[in-house]
Amino acid sequence: MVLFGKKDPGEPDRHEDSAPGGNDLRELTAQLDRLGEQLRQTSNRVTEHLLHREQHGAPPTEPATGPLEEQIAALAEKLDRLADSGVAKSTVPAAPAAAVSEQSIRPLLAPLQERLEALARQIGTLAEGLREMQTHMDGGFQEIARLLAPPEPVAEPQPAPRVTGDWERAIVGPGLAANANLAFQRQQLVTGVLDGDAGACALAGQLLVFQSAPAERLPQLLKDIGEAYYRWQPKTRAASNPMEEALVAWLRQCCDLAGISNTIELVHPGERFDAARHNAASRGVEITAVHGWIVLRDNGKVYMKAAVDVR
Repeated sequence: MVLFGKKDPGEPDRHEDSAPGGNDLRELTAQLDRLGEQLRQTSNRVTEHLLHREQHGAPPTEPATGPLEEQIAALAEKLDRLADSGVAKSTVPAAPAAAVSEQSIRPLLAPLQERLEALARQIGTLAEGLREMQTHMDGGFQEIARLLAPPEPVAEPQPAPRVTGDWERAIVGPGLAANANLAFQRQQLVTGVLDGDAGACALAGQLLVFQSAPAERLPQLLKDIGEAYYRWQPKTRAASNPMEEALVAWLRQCCDLAGISNTIELVHPGERFDAARHNAASRGVEITAVHGWIVLRDNGKVYMKAAVDVR
């Protein structure tokens, strides 16, 4: 390429290789080629580095693009010096027509400038891609940590507290509720009701009905309460039961207050079967289990028989 518009007839041809600054241009071109190769190698190393990090469970680090940016900056500075060095001034001595103008230098530097800009864009694209990959991998590591974290303990619902005192007074009445000797039996009855035990529910229901029934119904309810009680507490031994005895005394007191003269007679296993006083589903002479008590009239005669098992 000829750097001058005209030449002297006796002057030898001058090409851009012989122009002062041609060496600088060749050096810049070579450096740009080397810089492009370094950028390609750096991109490959960064990719391999990220893959290695991802496979071994460690988050990637930011790529080291500093050296490439420094080389690009140095090349840009060198291009500026070349443009300002007045290559045209040193090419032809004091010949205005042969001077190399700024317009003739710029076309020579334009390809180099374009390569520099292309390298800068590649570096920016690589950095942006690495940042996106960093964000993606960080999110992946956070999700893995969440999946591997032990589950938070779930608090088991606590059962509602049972106000047994109020239930006891409501079911057995104030008289039996105030008897300190029956604390265990009252608690057992209320617990059975709250747990849905059929025998406890039947007895509690009969006691509630008895406390609200009119006087004329009380004799019949005495028999029903007896059968419900032995359904809740089967009686197969002759030993006395404080709840049984206290319940009979309380029922007698309630009948007296209502003007009813009926009384209750207890039956015990081991007694001789009496068809006039007991009811049994089979034949036998000895009572083995009690399922009710005898309700007597005011004159002592049997009003209702006791249900029993015999042998």
